[in-house]
Amino acid sequence: MKHLQFQIKKAWALWDEFWFAPQNLLGLAFLRITLCGTFLYMSIMRFYNLWYFTDASWLPKDKALLILPEFGRPMFSWNFWPDSMNLQINILVVILFALLTLGIGGRIFTALAWIINIGFLNRNYPAHFGADVIGSLFLFYLIFTNSCERLSVLNLIRKKKTFKPSDMVSSMMIRMMQFQIMAIYAYTGWEKLKGYSWWDGTALWSVLANPQMTTVDFSFLRQIPWVIPVLGYMTIIFEVYFPPMVIWNKSRHIWLLIGVGMHLGIGIFMGLMPFATIMLSTYFLFLSPIALEQKIVSKLDFSKN
Repeated sequence: MKHLQFQIKKAWALWDEFWFAPQNLLGLAFLRITLCGTFLYMSIMRFYNLWYFTDASWLPKDKALLILPEFGRPMFSWNFWPDSMNLQINILVVILFALLTLGIGGRIFTALAWIINIGFLNRNYPAHFGADVIGSLFLFYLIFTNSCERLSVLNLIRKKKTFKPSDMVSSMMIRMMQFQIMAIYAYTGWEKLKGYSWWDGTALWSVLANPQMTTVDFSFLRQIPWVIPVLGYMTIIFEVYFPPMVIWNKSRHIWLLIGVGMHLGIGIFMGLMPFATIMLSTYFLFLSPIALEQKIVSKLDFSKN
């Protein structure tokens, strides 16, 4: 009986340490810079098509709700400002994302930026894509973390030399983000297995052969048709096995490296770089903070920032 109690206590201690133990916040800081920097770029680009987020757009919100399935409709409306204030609100969110990228604002600014960003997404559903949806998800997690503790311009100004580890909530949110990205990959991989075109190897060709969806002409692949199904099967394998392969230390770095190649390819050849950087921002959470400190921060002379 005592042995059983000991094992239960040991298991509970391991569980508690896994979720709530203090962690180095350097990886989270790199995620913040990449994530908020991407949102900064997308928010600036929004200035060129602000009318998409008004009732004068091609598919306004009220029309979009008619065709959205019930489970895809929001429970309540987020568009809490009039169309006439789109410019001012977008200027505000650009400022917020710029400050957060620099490590200024912390939880409060992150929460404000998330609320405004969701507000824009709910003003016109067809105007956003994967980068908006997945990025907003991780931005929500970031609200509860002390993400501006490291790699902040304030540390340079204050000449800060010591840094706090994560608090309990920040540690939990870091783990949640790790599980979230693993779930996203695994789910998309299993969903692909439901599609016949992924089994017969033609799924990627339907994208690469469409000039509206690529930045280069891939018609030359007709001469080497075996490349298309191989890339498709490799994509499924990468996504389905992402969780166990990044959990296992020996395969983690090679799997992350494959992911970098895949997402950079998507970003460059399909014009989806914001989506690529959003996804890649989470990879920093799987890297050793010591390695990041030695190989990146110290070489940039930010070892004390």
